[in-house]
Amino acid sequence: MPVVARNKSESGLFSGIKQIGMYGCGLWPRDLKGGDTMKNKFAWITLIALSLSAPASAADKLNIAWGGSNPGGVMYYMVGAAGTIISEKLPQYNINQVTTGGSTENAKRLIKGELDMGIVYGAHVYMAQKPEGPFKGGAKGTMLRGVAKAYKGPTYFVTLPTTGIKKLSDLKGKTVAMGPPGSGTVFNCTNIATAVGVIGDIKQRYMTFADAGRALANGQIDALCQSSAPAAAVKELAETKGAVVLAPSDDELKQISGKYPFYVTNTMPATTYKGVPATKLPFLTVYWVAHERVPAKAVQDILELVYKDDIKKRLAAGHKAWGQMEPDTHNFNQLGVPMHPGAVAYYKSKGLYKE
Repeated sequence: MPVVARNKSESGLFSGIKQIGMYGCGLWPRDLKGGDTMKNKFAWITLIALSLSAPASAADKLNIAWGGSNPGGVMYYMVGAAGTIISEKLPQYNINQVTTGGSTENAKRLIKGELDMGIVYGAHVYMAQKPEGPFKGGAKGTMLRGVAKAYKGPTYFVTLPTTGIKKLSDLKGKTVAMGPPGSGTVFNCTNIATAVGVIGDIKQRYMTFADAGRALANGQIDALCQSSAPAAAVKELAETKGAVVLAPSDDELKQISGKYPFYVTNTMPATTYKGVPATKLPFLTVYWVAHERVPAKAVQDILELVYKDDIKKRLAAGHKAWGQMEPDTHNFNQLGVPMHPGAVAYYKSKGLYKE
C-alpha cells in the first residue's frame, strides 16, 4: 500500500476505537443505547485506557511501498535487499516490497500515487514529463523526485550455445521473450530490436524473467532479452546450460544510440556471467525515485543509513548493482524534475550536491 499517515496523528479515543474495535473491549451496540449507566462508563473508561496504552513503536511506523520488479529481475532483488536492511536498522520505517513489471510500471504507479518509491530508468523519468512513449496520454510525472542513482544497466539478448544464434540479425524468424508485460525491459528490448532492424521479424513473447529463463532452458523459446545485470535467470542459465550474450556490432551500437540518445555504450565485465566474455552493450542509467509526498526526514534518514560504509557493503552483497549507487544529482536534475528535498538536504550536508 502507499505511504500512510502515522497512526499517532489520529486523535485520542477514536484512534483507540479504530485500533482495537468496539467489540474487543466488550462494548456491544446495545450498551450504547441505554441500560446500565455504570456499565457504559466502565466500558468507555476501559476503551480509553486501552487506546492510550497502545505501544508507541507500532504507532510511529511509516509504511513505504517500494516497487522493484518480479522474481528473477535485478530490481526485485535490489528492493528486497534494501528494504530488509532499512526496516531492520530504522524501525520507524516499514518498507513494503511491491512486485511489479519493472521500471515502466514503477513510474506509472508512482504517478498514480500507488507507490512511494520505485526503481526507474532515467529515460522514463524524462518521458513521463512530456508525457510520451509508454506514458503518452497519461498524467505527467511532475511528482517524481530523485533519491540516488541506483546503477547503470545494460540491455542484451541471450541464447544458448545449441541454438546456433550468434548475432542480433540471427534473431529474425525466432521466438524471443521480451520481458514481463508493461515492463522497462520490454521498453528497452523493443527499442534495441527496432534500432537494429529486427523488431518486425521476431516472434515476441511476454513473460516473467524466471519463466523466460525456464522457457529458454526447455527449448520453448530461442532467446530472451534482459535489462540490467547480473540477472538471476541468466546467471542460472550460464551455470547450468551455458549462456551466449549477443554482442551488437559497432555499427549496431551507433544505430541504437543514434535513434535513442539516452543509451550509452559501455562494457559488461567478463565476471558478470560464467563463460560470458566482456561485452560492449547499450547501457541506461537507472534511478531510485520517490513520490514528492514522502516526508523529507524519511528520505534523509534512509540516505544517512544506506551511505554508511558497512551498509553499502551489505547492500552490494544483497545485489551487486547497489555497489554503483551514487548521488548523480546534476544528471537527474536534467530530466525535468528535481531531487527529493530529503535527498538535497543529505547531499548538501555531505558536500555531494551538484546543481
